[in-house]
Amino acid sequence: MTRQAAAVGRPSAAAARDAVPVDPRWRRQVYAVFAATGVAYLAVALTIPVLPQYVTGVLHGSADQVGWVMGSYTATAVLSRPFAGTLLSRVGPRPVLAGGMAVMAASTMAYSLAHSVPLLLVCRLLLGLGLGATLSAATVWMVTLAPPERQTWALGLVGLVNYLVLAAGAPFGGPLQQHFGDVTTWLIAGLTPLLALPLLLGAPSSKSGGTRRTGGGRDGSAFKATLLPGTAMALAAFGYAAVISFATSTLEQRGVGGAATVVTAYAVAMVAIRLLSSRLSWDFTSATGLAAVLLAELLGTLLIGAAHALPVALCGAALVAIGMAQSYPALGTLVVRATEDHQRGPALATYGASINIGIGVGNVVLGKAAHLAGNGAAFAAAAIAIAGGAALATVAARRHPLTTTPGG
Repeated sequence: MTRQAAAVGRPSAAAARDAVPVDPRWRRQVYAVFAATGVAYLAVALTIPVLPQYVTGVLHGSADQVGWVMGSYTATAVLSRPFAGTLLSRVGPRPVLAGGMAVMAASTMAYSLAHSVPLLLVCRLLLGLGLGATLSAATVWMVTLAPPERQTWALGLVGLVNYLVLAAGAPFGGPLQQHFGDVTTWLIAGLTPLLALPLLLGAPSSKSGGTRRTGGGRDGSAFKATLLPGTAMALAAFGYAAVISFATSTLEQRGVGGAATVVTAYAVAMVAIRLLSSRLSWDFTSATGLAAVLLAELLGTLLIGAAHALPVALCGAALVAIGMAQSYPALGTLVVRATEDHQRGPALATYGASINIGIGVGNVVLGKAAHLAGNGAAFAAAAIAIAGGAALATVAARRHPLTTTPGG
């Protein structure tokens, strides 16, 4: 580790005096919350390969209704996060996480009672409420448990859950439905969040839901603390939207074989980077670190947009993964530093919604650009958004560095 990185990774004397003692079992406790969240997320992963056919085959819905069913839960997941954050400050993360898991379980098992597309949509909207609360509580709890120098790593684990569980759980959804039928599949998927509840006993939960002091320059306002990092993250999410929504079709139009592997490569790279991030010594919450990873994402986006060969596109996907994998936890750590303990739950919950908002808005904006000027324009528009995100991220990083003076 370099001298500069070591200095950045070490709390100041003032921060050390104000810090809450770290439980030596903190790593095991973080992994307990991580495991519980992953098991609960199986309720989503196991149903993904089954729901589209269920909508069109059993409920006789249209392809358009498949899109609504599959995507509707994300809207309520975003809307529930700020409310969950406020609740976190009052009752602590354990009850909010347990409550979110219970809602996920009930809404998933209720698929068996949904004999029409509108009723299934109601179940999916309820699922989003539970998922938003679950992810918000898991984020705050893991950051609370980790020592200051490991909070960026803890934030990264939250995003890792989605990719790991989708990769491991989704392939089992189809065989489960084929062997046991739709109703049993919904019941099994719905039971998984309940099976996760005992894992929550492995970590302590404080009522404040706050975290230890790690830096200065706080204004105490959840909105102000989230504004710059959240906007930067929303703009960075345009790169993800470009890869997921436009990479395959763009490459297929150019006659590139194996175009779909670009999305797979992105997901694999995300998991690998998150798993390896604990071994990296560079402080990605610094202005230099954030600028570097977001510029890598920008370059990757442009590479995919210009690619006429699969290796070039795969390289671009890996670079986009670097940007997304490192920027989300790094920008979230800036939110942690900028807020007082009692505001940290609402701030992190609002920040967590920023990436979903960015993906949603990004898909609309990039789709418009592709319609007007072709798919290449979508990647150019994404690169412009990422550049704006990088600029905002560096400003936020300079406002809330890790080390502070004693008066900070």
